[in-house]
Amino acid sequence: MTPAQKSLIDSISRVLSADTRVESAWLSGSFGRGEADEWSDVDVTVVAFDRTFDQAVAAYANDLSAIANVVYMNVISGRVVNAVTDEWARFDLTFLKPAEFARAMGPMSPLFNRNPTGPKPQTPPAYQASAQRVTAIVSEYLRILGLSPVVLGRGEYLVALDGVGHMRRLLIELFLEEAGISQAARGGALHMNRFLTEDQRRALTSSPPLEATRESVLAAQEHLTRLFLPTARALARKTGASWPSSFEDATRRTLEKNLALEI
Repeated sequence: MTPAQKSLIDSISRVLSADTRVESAWLSGSFGRGEADEWSDVDVTVVAFDRTFDQAVAAYANDLSAIANVVYMNVISGRVVNAVTDEWARFDLTFLKPAEFARAMGPMSPLFNRNPTGPKPQTPPAYQASAQRVTAIVSEYLRILGLSPVVLGRGEYLVALDGVGHMRRLLIELFLEEAGISQAARGGALHMNRFLTEDQRRALTSSPPLEATRESVLAAQEHLTRLFLPTARALARKTGASWPSSFEDATRRTLEKNLALEI
């Protein structure tokens, strides 16, 4: 924990502990898991009493000046206050009612707790990829890949770059599902290296250089697809997912017919 992170956590704890609308506050996210580094944001789960819940959320959604000099703030789903300070420190306040907190999953570390006999965060069960999730990832990958003749036929190479990026993200999602890493355990989008093996990172980074050209896009798609399909098939067998054979065959045909691309 850096001095700046500690200062921010101390400030959040000081303000919330002085607020009688709040029952308890807990470090969650990477700090709650004990996995934070110098770049981590500060995630705090705030348990507010039922009778003052709406008032508490509204107060912090409108003014965070008691905590820090905030230059950016966004309220997500009406109860997550996301903020950036003038030093570009980042923090989230996620508000829960006591009954909701009783169902909360994941490791958390208490900043303070006015109800020590109350519920504590539960340890989530071991995560396993589901057939439904694997099917969704595979189908979306094939859908994007199958749109390649349309995008490249129109010369929309900038759009094609976005498609390749999406395919790469789906491949990473597949790797994470294969490793049994839940959505909650993954944390933010800016901390991925720890979840990928050295071989996976090497395979992803060895993709051909990506440029807004037909040849570059095709080379990247071929590289990613040769990584994706074997991994997807193995995970489908493991989870009992039904493989979309007809969709795969149709995609292969349209790629070969329109792009002379065999995968």
